[in-house]
Amino acid sequence: MGVAITNTQQGVITEAEFAKIAILTSNGRLVPTRALADDDRRDFEIHIRRHFRESLAVQLKTAKHLRLHGRSRVLQINFRVKAPLVSDEHLYYFLAHFDIKAMGYTDPVFLIPSPFFHKHAFHGVSRGTIQLQFKASMELNAKGMWTPFASPQAELGARILEILKSGFSGQLGLTPTVAELIGLPGIVWLHRPVSVTASRRSLVA
Repeated sequence: MGVAITNTQQGVITEAEFAKIAILTSNGRLVPTRALADDDRRDFEIHIRRHFRESLAVQLKTAKHLRLHGRSRVLQINFRVKAPLVSDEHLYYFLAHFDIKAMGYTDPVFLIPSPFFHKHAFHGVSRGTIQLQFKASMELNAKGMWTPFASPQAELGARILEILKSGFSGQLGLTPTVAELIGLPGIVWLHRPVSVTASRRSLVA
């Protein structure tokens, strides 16, 4: 009977795995740097090698177990942050299931801009802290508001490069508004939506 890893160990392992995947799937073009202090709630600052004008802040949230909803596997991650909740297009959340036995992430993984994430993951306020809940299907045929932000690990580097090169005018060509429309039940898109310029910064009280 093995000893379960601690939350601190989980954080160290999953952060190292994220950095490895980001570097390898971008052919070494991405440079993830760990934040010395997490006062701004980010684990990594990422820039393109030899290009320092734009950077992406990434906060990691992972789970060691998946939930079952019928026959579907569901990734659910609950966490709290102190108010105020600051949303910025340069801040993204990386959410994933880390399989202890397989010693790696399970596809798909999710890379979500903080304005969209904060709006839809908001789960209430308690004792001065904001509660956030992320719940998404891990199935290939999943349809929902988080689906546009899901991808295989092998595409993570390319997605981050695209965000950095886009000048943050809209995540992967999809603004939060368009992404929200995609998640509506009964909506079928005949071709990829055109991006719309998003606001650069917003605050969620």
